[in-house]
Amino acid sequence: MKNLALHAALLVGMTLAFIMFASPATAQVKIGVVDLQMAIASTKEGKAAKEKLEKMAKKKQEELDKKVETIKKLEEEMKKQMPLMSDAGKQEMLEKYRKQGLELQRLYMDNQTALAKEKGDLLEPILKKMGAVVQDIALSNGYTLIVDRSDGAVLYYDPATDLTTEVIKRYNNAK
Repeated sequence: MKNLALHAALLVGMTLAFIMFASPATAQVKIGVVDLQMAIASTKEGKAAKEKLEKMAKKKQEELDKKVETIKKLEEEMKKQMPLMSDAGKQEMLEKYRKQGLELQRLYMDNQTALAKEKGDLLEPILKKMGAVVQDIALSNGYTLIVDRSDGAVLYYDPATDLTTEVIKRYNNAK
């Protein structure tokens, strides 16, 4: 992960160096930064998406909790009955317990997949609109480059170059 951040930071640095030194006489470089995670979380649609995801996650967690409770009851039943059971009965009980554990794992993975898909479905239109807003700010204010500081690739920036508040305001006012 650190390697990826380092590579990203180097790539941004090299890109900036190229932009700044490739044609110094032609144009002045103007760079802005945006915290996209904060911007998304601060928009009306972002808040609604977060709320919807939290409700879905709560429902999925309740499903998992029910399954865990079923397994705990089976485990208690096993502790009580196993000493009294035949070998065949013990095998059957252990197989039932194993299957319940596998079902719990499958349910967990299915829930994670469903939540990730829903998050992607909810964020896609927000990110598309956010990209248009950022592009509009860049074009209307003469920015050469606007970078996302939320991913950790930006090691330093002057707070005066932070456009996050402007992006949120324009996003919420956009149709």
